[in-house]
Amino acid sequence: MLKPGIFILYLFSFLICQAQNDSINNLQVRRINLKLSSNSSVIYPGISAGIEFPVFQIRNQTWIVKSVSRSFYRSRYISGNISWYHHPEFHDNLYLTAEWIMRRTRSGGFISEFSCGPGYSRTFLSGTTYKVRDNGAVTIIKNAGYSYALITLGGGFGYDLSMKKKIPVSVFSKMNLISMFPYNSTLYFRPVLELGVRYTPSHN
Repeated sequence: MLKPGIFILYLFSFLICQAQNDSINNLQVRRINLKLSSNSSVIYPGISAGIEFPVFQIRNQTWIVKSVSRSFYRSRYISGNISWYHHPEFHDNLYLTAEWIMRRTRSGGFISEFSCGPGYSRTFLSGTTYKVRDNGAVTIIKNAGYSYALITLGGGFGYDLSMKKKIPVSVFSKMNLISMFPYNSTLYFRPVLELGVRYTPSHN
């Protein structure tokens, strides 16, 4: 898990440096978001935490009639997440993901988004695992489990309270589909439901 973790930290530091550039014209102030959510796989409980680094945010305006218009923001983020869920009598799954997020926020606060990205998964088997050696000796394997490459796809909706009430918080619901491979020489798909909040620190 060390190499994927170092890679994600390196990516974060690079994006922080890039985010220092000032915006012009209709580019809005860039904001880093912190995320915390429940992360349930079907009926199995879990939790997820992450940080979103902005790439850009543009304000678009659509005219309905000459005197009435609606505006929305198109945002792009790169995020890093650490997630976990517990599947009783099967395994615990701890996984890291880096996601590309495409988000649209209307002036009223309604959010819609899509995300995708690679990741790394490490499972830990729930039961005691034994290994029989060549000499016939039986030993217990500690922290038995498997490592997998991972791809995640997701889409969701939410509401940004900062658009109307100036509260730097948004709430969201998101459905993700994670695929781990190679899993017994095939692909392993699992839906994961997120319900959570994002917080934008005021010093942004």
